[in-house]
Amino acid sequence: MKRERSIPIASEGDAAAVFGGDSLMGRLRDAALEVLSPTRCAGCERPGALICEACLSRIEVIDPAHACTRCGAPFGDMLCTECGVASEEASEGESAAAAAPEAPEARAVDRCLAATVFADPVPRIIRTYKDAGERRLGALIAELMFDAAEHAEQVVPERYGGLLRDADAVAFVPVTAAAFARRGFDHMELIARSFSGLSGLPLVDALAKHGSADQRALGRAGRMERSRDAYEVVAPVGGLRLLLLDDVITTGATMRAAATALRAAGAAHVDALAFARVW
Repeated sequence: MKRERSIPIASEGDAAAVFGGDSLMGRLRDAALEVLSPTRCAGCERPGALICEACLSRIEVIDPAHACTRCGAPFGDMLCTECGVASEEASEGESAAAAAPEAPEARAVDRCLAATVFADPVPRIIRTYKDAGERRLGALIAELMFDAAEHAEQVVPERYGGLLRDADAVAFVPVTAAAFARRGFDHMELIARSFSGLSGLPLVDALAKHGSADQRALGRAGRMERSRDAYEVVAPVGGLRLLLLDDVITTGATMRAAATALRAAGAAHVDALAFARVW
């Protein structure tokens, strides 16, 4: 399902206005960079926009009315094959959860929503942002995530009501120190700061991540094992209702591990929101 979104597409003429650079020096810098290296679409490399209209129209938006509220997967309203449980709409007590015991951290995330399916052009957009260092994409990704959360609250309040309205603050899944040193920035911190500005929710830089390995090469079991005890809470979260942000959900292990740490530190409620869900 695709729906229309009022997301600004930054072209070479308006990129500075949409993504910052409001000082004279910032505008001059951006203009010089545009001459030396013209803006190209992160999805197809056409010149002129960070994400062109054609690529934006190809992004597959997840319908919150049919998503799995536990892991964010599309088509989970009847039965999510990833986490193996039926949604809230399942008939009385007829839940696949009864067939398999849950891990202790399984319910650390109260609800989960992903904005898009991890399919072309989304993977290229994420790689361009994280690995190629196109930091202007952070604000655009934040807008897509905010749009998804706002839409879910409005169209299915019985499933996602209060996702934004009832949250006390925004938190994010951080990168490791090694990833920060390699990239020069924390990609989720930039997204979270933009999201905080859009939503009006304060940003709590609550988590630190230990370890150094990139999880993208790991399978499901490896991700689960690597994520356990990977996060430390470094800011007060006691009693807070948090909206936890990440870029991609693959198995859900990262979100659950981060949420488990937040809940152990006293957070009252943790909802999760991601840009994309691998499916």
